[in-house]
Amino acid sequence: MKITLVSLEPEIYSYGLRILSSCLREKGHDTRMIFMLPDKQRSDGDKFRTKYDQEAIRNLLELCSDSGLIGISLMSNQFMQAIQITESLKANGTPAPIIWGGVQPTVEPEECLEFADIVCLGEGEEALVELANRMECGEPYLDTRNMWFKTKENVVRNPLRPLIQDLDVIPFPDYSFKDHFIIQDRDVKELTVEKFLSFQGERFRGDGRSIPYMFMTSRGCPSSCTYCGNSAYKRLYAGQNLLRWRSDNNIIEELRMIQREVAQISYLYMVDDNFTARSEDKLRAFCETYKNMIGVPFFAQVSPLTISDEKMEILFGAGCAHITMGVETASARVARTYNRSKEHKVLPAAIALVEKYRSRMNPPPTYQFIIDNPYETLDEMLETLRLAVSFPRPWYNPIYSLMLFPGVPLYRKALRDGVITDKYAQIYTRNWHSQSRPFFQFWIRLYHANFPPFFLKMFLTPWIAKLMSSNFVDAVWKMRTFRWLWEKSA
Repeated sequence: MKITLVSLEPEIYSYGLRILSSCLREKGHDTRMIFMLPDKQRSDGDKFRTKYDQEAIRNLLELCSDSGLIGISLMSNQFMQAIQITESLKANGTPAPIIWGGVQPTVEPEECLEFADIVCLGEGEEALVELANRMECGEPYLDTRNMWFKTKENVVRNPLRPLIQDLDVIPFPDYSFKDHFIIQDRDVKELTVEKFLSFQGERFRGDGRSIPYMFMTSRGCPSSCTYCGNSAYKRLYAGQNLLRWRSDNNIIEELRMIQREVAQISYLYMVDDNFTARSEDKLRAFCETYKNMIGVPFFAQVSPLTISDEKMEILFGAGCAHITMGVETASARVARTYNRSKEHKVLPAAIALVEKYRSRMNPPPTYQFIIDNPYETLDEMLETLRLAVSFPRPWYNPIYSLMLFPGVPLYRKALRDGVITDKYAQIYTRNWHSQSRPFFQFWIRLYHANFPPFFLKMFLTPWIAKLMSSNFVDAVWKMRTFRWLWEKSA
């Protein structure tokens, strides 16, 4: 039975989906992977919210025509694309069941079953293999744990299996390039090693000889931020150990596999939610092994609560070239709404510590910010933007629009308070770059263009910000000619 897995991510990493493909292949199943990439001319904001061109959909339908099971992995801001693909497959008469997995089906399974035939909640490695095994053998499968099924009579809701505690049992991601395809710009291409090496994406930029590689050494996060999907998973898996680590040997073996079977690695993105949540001793042991056996520059994400001078020295001694840290807000009150009061309390010291190592980074450190929060005032937003301007240039700091993802505590509060009245308009057709106020879109464009700080600060005076946030400016922003000029200047 051919199992087709569809990625809606705007990149070709798709780390989780590649692992699922490996799990299935390891048990003898035949898989195909399809990467639905945004058109090259799309801006960052369009990469998530734009529906696929009909020619791209036709290419997808052709690739799925021989499938016995079709899987789509999605987050909440990919919900509309998943609906478009699923409805197109069904309208085309595709007989294969369509299963959705990922964060959105985990937190909104009932809603997702309005479109999909099956949804997978939580971790899918064991559940998907069990489902495929049963389907292949013609056995009953409606009691597969982690799976909900839509039948003619009702919805079958199965309980969750425990989290996988030993992450070393999970196979490495599928980079076999067997039956892997890219659909982009109305065209379908086989993803070969050569195309992979020369691919140019937002974060993935191959040079034809070596590649950047994105991977994770852990699952879970010690924090419980009210806007983050980890909070939803902690609620779902209450009482279980959510923060789990791979062994050092397992991590090194994956990197060696990539270097042996794909290409040399130019640098690594360690995209753990909090890489420095390790103890100092465990971090030192890993970094010593990594430096001796791999030794290429790497990027790491850290938290204000878990960094120290000792840990930073260990990281940079092992080849760390870049640090990303979530600042989120300059307001103590807003930090409380995010359940980040502890992080906010140590933020000045954490920033000073990261800045101490700025000269050893290339590129400079990244600080992440969140604005456009319905629970913060204009003055609090301006305070956060002033903090963003206070760092030395050049700036590589993303300023995100708060996303009220279904299932997280802040989303539930917004529902109770009547802040969310239309999920499709307020969540499913938005993304992290969709600032609700034109003024902030304008200001962030100037910020990322590294305009002089004094010029940017001028716009952050309250009276100018209020003027730029007026209904008149909103009306001008919505004019077709202005929007066309704005997109052309991106």
